[in-house]
Amino acid sequence: MHKPTTSISDRLSALDGVIPSIVVVLLAVGIIMVFSATMVRSANEYGTPYYYLLRHVVSVLLALMVAIGVSLIPFESLPRLSWPLTLLTISLLAIVLVPGVGVTHRGATRWLSIYGFCFQPSELAKFTLPLFLASVILTQSQKRNGTARVFMATLPVVLVILLLVAAEPDYGTAGLLAVICGSVYFVAQTKLRQIGVLAMLALPSGLCAYHFSQHFRKRIDDFVGYLIDPANAPWHLRQAWIAMGWGGVTGKGPGGGMQKHLVLAESFNDFAFASLAEEGGFIAAAAVIILFLVLLARGVMLSLSLDVYFARLLGFGLSMSLGIQSFMNICVVLGLMPTKGMSLPFISYGGSGMLANLVTVGLLLSVLRSRVESGGNGVRRD
Repeated sequence: MHKPTTSISDRLSALDGVIPSIVVVLLAVGIIMVFSATMVRSANEYGTPYYYLLRHVVSVLLALMVAIGVSLIPFESLPRLSWPLTLLTISLLAIVLVPGVGVTHRGATRWLSIYGFCFQPSELAKFTLPLFLASVILTQSQKRNGTARVFMATLPVVLVILLLVAAEPDYGTAGLLAVICGSVYFVAQTKLRQIGVLAMLALPSGLCAYHFSQHFRKRIDDFVGYLIDPANAPWHLRQAWIAMGWGGVTGKGPGGGMQKHLVLAESFNDFAFASLAEEGGFIAAAAVIILFLVLLARGVMLSLSLDVYFARLLGFGLSMSLGIQSFMNICVVLGLMPTKGMSLPFISYGGSGMLANLVTVGLLLSVLRSRVESGGNGVRRD
């Protein structure tokens, strides 16, 4: 076995180099696109074209520093953090729903405002849920409990988090979290009929949301409508398609896109991919998709090759969290999924989303260090 690395320099040298390189390229693309999409709006609102750019760069730099710190945490310590982080996530999600406390925007109460900084607690769940699942599954495995008991030990907490997120309402994130959980259960060799329980719960939940939420019902009806006839697509989605069409193969160049200044809503956030395709063309859009694919494939393959059971589960869950969110956003812009408020990791504008995504990367890098560091709390299962 290798001697455990303890110094910071040893831990830095043990980090995977491909994943950080991809993330840095995506962050650079995001900074360029945020500036291009916000410079006119920023000049009109604040008298300078750099207001949103500076805020975004500060968010990226702060999140990067946190991510580097997280990546240096010994992965053997991560199971001990799972319950505190999970309870913190549940508490913040519950506080958001307290009348007068959570910040409401466009009919959804998803944010907490702390000294002027708006934070979205559901972003925490994108990495705390995989950490919780990996930790509890590890504990149950050490006790030699069967998969049924493992599933029942984790399901209540999973459902509480999913229900709190859906109550905001944020059905897109709730669905994302459910898929992440299902993927971790699958890698943990949970029986398919047990995973099916989680899937079957989605059907009545979706029917209830469709019946009681006018916002959810409209998005589903719109999606079905433009699947039948693309002319029925919502206005903002049609504008995203027009932007991508105008981009052609090589695009209009940085700052050359016009849709973001005229009619493309959320051009620097949820629909950043459409703005990217307009200015960078098919080449830039395809390159970004390939980078996300390589990021997902690298994380998944390295995670599944790990000997340490906890690291294998957590690494896979974190990789899926980044990958699924990325492709859900791109599919929404392409019209392959109902529209939802979900940002594109590392590219979209937003502080809490950027922090959560880079912390996820930091945790993933910490986990992948187990390739060169000796075990600890990990249970080996081949």
